[in-house]
Amino acid sequence: MSVLRQLAWRISAVIRRFPRRTAYLLALAMAVLPVAAASAATPMSAADFNLDAFKGKVVYLDFWASWCGPCKLSFPYMASLEQSYAGKDLVVVTVNLDHSRKKADAFLRDVGIQIPVIYDEKGKLATKFHVEQMPTSILFDRTGKLRYVHKGFFQDKEDDYSDHVYQLINENQK
Repeated sequence: MSVLRQLAWRISAVIRRFPRRTAYLLALAMAVLPVAAASAATPMSAADFNLDAFKGKVVYLDFWASWCGPCKLSFPYMASLEQSYAGKDLVVVTVNLDHSRKKADAFLRDVGIQIPVIYDEKGKLATKFHVEQMPTSILFDRTGKLRYVHKGFFQDKEDDYSDHVYQLINENQK
């Protein structure tokens, strides 16, 4: 079930329990707060991104563009990572490299998955991390050290990708 359908299902369940005005306000809050929380936790521009802010967490940094077919396939995988490792110090951050934010926003609406996005229309972060193809995912360990780079996204390699995340999550735990 997509994130939007899950959200709609939750909202409809809440609405049935309250008078119309209260239900409307609760539904609005339930729809807006998760997006606001994700936006607050992750910078929205490349200039604001600082890997040091995530020390102590495993970071899955994914570079994507709206024109990239494999990028569309990678979003459900990243959403499943977030769910699988909820509360286990994994941060999934995506970096969009489109020159048009409208195209990026349309792509995100199409995939229906809400993951924090940094907009990097000038490609500064992509240059910094030597991104050569779309998508590229970079995994950093809890100390901020680059450990794995996944170039492209291949569904038949999801187990390999997941093994890398699992390894980083489970090493050096306090």
